[in-house]
Amino acid sequence: MHLRPYTDADCPHLLALWEQALPGEAILREEFERRVLLDANREPDSLMLAVEGDRLVGFILCLVLRYPIENTGTLEHRGFITAFGVHPEHRGRGVGSALLAHAEAFCRARHRTEVALAPYTPNYFVPGVDKARYPEGLAFLVRRGFVEFSEAIAMDAPVGQFDLDAELLEREQRLRGEGIVIEPFRRERMVDYLDFMNRVMPGPWLEDARRNLRDFTRGLFPEDGILLACHEGRIIGYCQFEAEHFGPFGVEDGWQGKGIGTVLLARTLYRMRLKGHHSAYVLWTGERAAKGVYGRLGFTVSRRFAVLRKMLPKDAS
Repeated sequence: MHLRPYTDADCPHLLALWEQALPGEAILREEFERRVLLDANREPDSLMLAVEGDRLVGFILCLVLRYPIENTGTLEHRGFITAFGVHPEHRGRGVGSALLAHAEAFCRARHRTEVALAPYTPNYFVPGVDKARYPEGLAFLVRRGFVEFSEAIAMDAPVGQFDLDAELLEREQRLRGEGIVIEPFRRERMVDYLDFMNRVMPGPWLEDARRNLRDFTRGLFPEDGILLACHEGRIIGYCQFEAEHFGPFGVEDGWQGKGIGTVLLARTLYRMRLKGHHSAYVLWTGERAAKGVYGRLGFTVSRRFAVLRKMLPKDAS
């Protein structure tokens, strides 16, 4: 067994291995190209393959932020592992250990002091290791020094029959009486929207908004995929969806606690229903939101991920 970098000829074999090693995270070629090959942070040795004879038996994708995220920077202390798998028939032979050693050396060589799995916001697949689906993989990583520093919760909700009930409509009316209205995004508000995102929301969410708006100008993202909460014309909250993927959404700190988020979420789910979607999912939220606004509107927990990190010794060089 030896390790070597990915080449174009490996694509179909890697995607087949990906599905066998991580059946819950199988991806299509288009997604692989967009999230991996076209990622500006990818380096020649970011995607490393384990090979026995002429057969791929394992892979690991490791990255550092070479280009800063708006309002966040390059996180100079942290490297990332975003995908990692070994074929079931080749586990217990040192393949995973060799791949992990490569990823750690990759990060140390770039002066990172920790490696995280897998909260890489530009192009993450899942936020961590699914605790129920991959307990052996989680145990493998823990034995090698990784610790859970956060839990990410994925949730799903049926929206095919979602209705705006009387209580929610009453809450919406009450907000309207306070000068707060929920309205669709309009391209005439593009600058206001980006200024709000820059001022209030995390840097990765701002980059996501900018990317969606670029797609919108090319006809690839729907204008009604974003809803705004406004107080007397000033944006104080937002919510978005893309196909069945809901979120992110947020409300400015000073306006929280009034039920604005609940109305935003409900109106978005209702819009998703009208667009013909039968379900909605959020891939990454916390326990508080899961028990709060999401739970009240029909979301149930579908997966729990351990978000992991490991402190690294300094590179000997």
